[in-house]
Amino acid sequence: MIAWLFIFLAIFLVMGIPIAFSLCLSVTLTFALFSDLPLEIITQRLAANLSHFTLMAIPFFILAGVIMERGGIARRLVNLANSLVGWVHGGLALTTVLSCMFFAAISGSSAATVAAIGSIMIPAMWNSGYDKKYAVGVTATAGCLGILIPPSVTFIAYGFVTEQSIGRLFIAGIIPGIILGFSLMLVSYLVARRKNMKSGEKTTWAQKWIAFKEAFLSLLLPIIIIGGIYGVPGFKIGSFAFKGGAIFTPTEAAAVAVVYALVVSIFVHREMKFRDIPAVLYRASGTIAMLLMIITNAILFGFILTSEEIPLMLAEWIVTHDFSPWLFLLVINIVLFFAGDFLDAFAIVMIFIPVLYPAAMELGIDPIHLGVVVVVNMEMGLITPPIGIDLYVASGISGMPLYDVMRAAAPWILVVVAVLILITYVPSISLFLPNLLYGPG
Repeated sequence: MIAWLFIFLAIFLVMGIPIAFSLCLSVTLTFALFSDLPLEIITQRLAANLSHFTLMAIPFFILAGVIMERGGIARRLVNLANSLVGWVHGGLALTTVLSCMFFAAISGSSAATVAAIGSIMIPAMWNSGYDKKYAVGVTATAGCLGILIPPSVTFIAYGFVTEQSIGRLFIAGIIPGIILGFSLMLVSYLVARRKNMKSGEKTTWAQKWIAFKEAFLSLLLPIIIIGGIYGVPGFKIGSFAFKGGAIFTPTEAAAVAVVYALVVSIFVHREMKFRDIPAVLYRASGTIAMLLMIITNAILFGFILTSEEIPLMLAEWIVTHDFSPWLFLLVINIVLFFAGDFLDAFAIVMIFIPVLYPAAMELGIDPIHLGVVVVVNMEMGLITPPIGIDLYVASGISGMPLYDVMRAAAPWILVVVAVLILITYVPSISLFLPNLLYGPG
């Protein structure tokens, strides 16, 4: 039965059928031909899983990212980044990476990050004489930070599947995200210096301060989100005592992000009008519908695997063959790398994690650390063909053929691989902040 499930999926993907529909068709055919369970169980499982409160955060963060792009928030973040690093060799490329780090901290989506920052920085780099492939490659790769630096919709999906704390997962992505971002900036600088790419004019401290003031409300959003999720420390002043603690859940934080982005875009920056809201909703609805379709059908795919006890059998097989944790993590990286070439990040999380997670727990691998390793693998999937979403977004923005965008992003994958190896085998990088704030998991 399971063999036919994967055979059907492979056939539909080779035929060029979108991932969501390939998952749906393969699950339905397998159920109809090889299962004794009634087809009604499909709708029951969908209703049970899609009503989960955690999943509501995904469409809200996607919508918030679109509002921020439309409302001038992305442009102000770019101006701030350019004032900080734009004056060094390859300054516009460094500005692109730093801007993606800023925007990732408020959007939660890689596609939204590439679209918002790329639409500004790719033309700017081309107009300044930067190599076209260099400009597109660094933008597409830096955009993948959108699913690592919190808030991250992929961490939400992982937490939903594994029933782990979204708050711990979010904060675990901060240090790895910073390491990857600065690694991309370092490589961008070294390549630009070797090719003698021009640098911008050095900004004064007064100019930096002006850029910071203009971007302050944009930078305040991640502070509100992170502070609200992780809680405000308690304090006592005389007879007045504040207990402290979390203000809202990650799902509620996503709704707060939408409201905040609307208020700033309409009433403060005034670059968005009430009449623009329908267009923003329409633009966000495409991405939201695509992700929910994938999640919906991937849930069914994972249900078949679970009902056939595949996760349990894999866990028992690994324990029987005495896999060491480092070898198991290597296998996970290899499996997820190839899976990322053909499946969307959400589909991978929903299909593979229910299988791999029990085995990882048997080996004593920390579930939060595993989540970070999985998400960094998903970042590579975003910039590897044929499914890499960031490649399609960068192609649409730049007008460059998809094949050329793939070639432009290929060298940058090596940077992601190097950081992935570091994060995989040094768990303290991911676990330091969660353990510091929440205690050992």
